[in-house]
Amino acid sequence: MKNRKIIVYISLILIIVVCIMAFYFFLRKPVRTSLPKSILEKKVIVFKDVKYSGEKKGVVDWEIKADMARNFIDRPVVEIEGIDGQYRPKPDVIVYFSGKKGIINTEEEKGTVEEVSINYKKEYTLKSRYMDFDFRNGITSTDAPIDIKGERLTLRGIGLIAKTDEETVRIKKDISGFVLTDKGRFRFESDTFLYMLKENQFILDGRVVMKGEALNLLCSRVSIKSKGNDIEMAEATGKVRLISKGSMAKGEKAVYYFKDDIVTLTGSPKLVRENVEMDGDSITYDMKKGRFNVNMPKVRIERQ
Repeated sequence: MKNRKIIVYISLILIIVVCIMAFYFFLRKPVRTSLPKSILEKKVIVFKDVKYSGEKKGVVDWEIKADMARNFIDRPVVEIEGIDGQYRPKPDVIVYFSGKKGIINTEEEKGTVEEVSINYKKEYTLKSRYMDFDFRNGITSTDAPIDIKGERLTLRGIGLIAKTDEETVRIKKDISGFVLTDKGRFRFESDTFLYMLKENQFILDGRVVMKGEALNLLCSRVSIKSKGNDIEMAEATGKVRLISKGSMAKGEKAVYYFKDDIVTLTGSPKLVRENVEMDGDSITYDMKKGRFNVNMPKVRIERQ
């Protein structure tokens, strides 16, 4: 009986010692545990029907409306859904955009919008899987495929960067589309595409191909100048080749004035048809008549 009491006393003492040691280590080295979900949720505030905007020199230059927003308390980040926004690259120009969802850093004035659609001056609509916006520096960019549609221009490519200060829009690669003129529709392909807003000028660069009903053009670069919505002229440079009805004209430069419907080649131009080659000071091609004319011709016939 006495031995049993001793065992009980010893057991109680051991239990007390273990509890004291556990309490000691708990106070000295607390175990790191994850926060309960209810606490984490308090770091995000959910809003509906919200609006965010930014100013430049006291004037609102961008504004985003969203159906729903999750505003993080511990950092300047907002997740938004159901997006409609507008951006003013210039005081008299408004660019409208919309998207499915996105994220904005309100401190840096940067953001990304998914499934984005951009409308420029109600003349062109651009769509892409996503678009990055840097409102402070006026830069819009993406590496995803893009699709542009307008009254006179339809274009597809991969990657885009638009700079407000330079007033340029550059599409990075794999360009294809068509341009509609009073003289017909011309399909085109090129490596890159550049639109300069100030000059109202389009530039196709690198392995350019343009095809119309009566004319095929191959060269290194094409510059298309417009006035309003009307295309005035196109200038092709770099190993220019004009192909029409079995004839091919070669030169280093070709200029096409749409009003006159005549293409003029310069830069050691040559006209080749079958085994006949003709050099001249310049070569013109009448789009209406489908006929080449060589100025100051020099004929060379190659024997078969």
